[in-house]
Amino acid sequence: MGANMCMGPATSAETAIEATKFMSVGELKGALSKVDGEHRQKILEALGATAGPVVKAEKTATSPAVAIIIYSMYGHILSVAKQVKAGLEAAGVSADLFQVPETLSEAVLEAMNAPPKPDIMTLTHDFVNQLPHYDGFIFGMPTRFGRPCGQMNMFLDGLGGLWMKGALAGKPVATFVSSGTQNGGQETTHMNVLTNFVHHGMIYVPLGYQAGGIGQFDVANVHGSSPWGASTHAGADGSRKPTETDLAIAKKQGECFAGTVKTILARAPQRQLKICIVYYSTYGHIRTLAMDLADAVKKEGVEVSIFRAAETLPDEVLKKMGAPSKADDPVLDMNAIGSLPNFDGFMFGMPTRFGAVPAQMKAVFDMLGGHWQKGALVGKPVATFVSTGTQNGGQESTHLGAMSNFVHLGMVYVPLGYAAGSEGQFNMDEVHGGSPWGASTMAGPDGNRQPSALEKSIAAKQGQVFAQRVKALAK
Repeated sequence: MGANMCMGPATSAETAIEATKFMSVGELKGALSKVDGEHRQKILEALGATAGPVVKAEKTATSPAVAIIIYSMYGHILSVAKQVKAGLEAAGVSADLFQVPETLSEAVLEAMNAPPKPDIMTLTHDFVNQLPHYDGFIFGMPTRFGRPCGQMNMFLDGLGGLWMKGALAGKPVATFVSSGTQNGGQETTHMNVLTNFVHHGMIYVPLGYQAGGIGQFDVANVHGSSPWGASTHAGADGSRKPTETDLAIAKKQGECFAGTVKTILARAPQRQLKICIVYYSTYGHIRTLAMDLADAVKKEGVEVSIFRAAETLPDEVLKKMGAPSKADDPVLDMNAIGSLPNFDGFMFGMPTRFGAVPAQMKAVFDMLGGHWQKGALVGKPVATFVSTGTQNGGQESTHLGAMSNFVHLGMVYVPLGYAAGSEGQFNMDEVHGGSPWGASTMAGPDGNRQPSALEKSIAAKQGQVFAQRVKALAK
């Protein structure tokens, strides 16, 4: 009967429960895919209610307050979450711990030898609208083939209403994970969930190497954690438990994240703030956007210094490419590199090379090793803007490709989100750049297309938003 009982976009919870009595897990997943987000969430909550009591979600944390939102099948993520919570509270930030609804049936969970669900609050569709009352968020999840688990994806898919309102824009967010094996999602799970937060315009706060002194650099013993955040290994059968090092790093992540939350809530420092814009531009497109960004930042009362990345191609090659002469902006040499910790925020602009960061900008990142060793850029806000030759030819992946550099440095990533919706981000009448990651343009396959008025408008909005975020994050 299950395969013949259809679910439509507005199927009721009662009808769904009756239908799932006769469905396999595969049929259930297929049926739920046809239901819209709001009804799907209610159906899942109703299905969860049939499996046992659910602890009602409520906000008990007082400001500064962080919501820790997890999915834990075998208890590993829960153990890490408790230490993250302990770190937050030790640093003076209150925290509520929630779990997302289960999407697997009891029969499947039993077959997987999963223990009963923990006795913590379960997020419901009705409570989602209360999330903007929190000052920050930390999400914990196990990996599934190097990606976030379906239960967490299902929950994140249900946040469309908050996205439409921009209700989470500017909120800090962090992540922690677990995987079955070493290097089996310890980094990519963070990376794959990141795009959800970017679309919301949330500020991503990585751990960096702030836990270096308590085991992050240990290569003699098996342990979790990466510059993205805390983690652990469950083992292939789920029987391995988090180590003391895993738990210590988790607590440290909570403490560090608390510092960012408190900084945002504190009064902005009464001093002149400075932003550094570093760009590489072959044909001038990126420099044009850099100028628009700089003008918008200055209008917010923030100083701007502009540097260009050194060229790595010989003059004869550039001539054959039809590249114009370089702009008369100072080159970011080693002397300038040494001054970077004096800035309060950074914007990096670059053209794509096969969807990735160009060698000239990568050379800049590679020169930051001294600052990495000293932790000199930890907590500094950073943003990106790009150009591509074609539509969808690196408009997003170039930003993502740069992210690993910032994460290792412990820098706080500030995406544009959809803050430029009114400036044309939602425009579908003309070809244009601009993504939730940041401003962008398209040079065309021959480099002749110039940034449009709409693209320049989006860049100006990004400059304004970034300057505002820098004010909030400055110490």
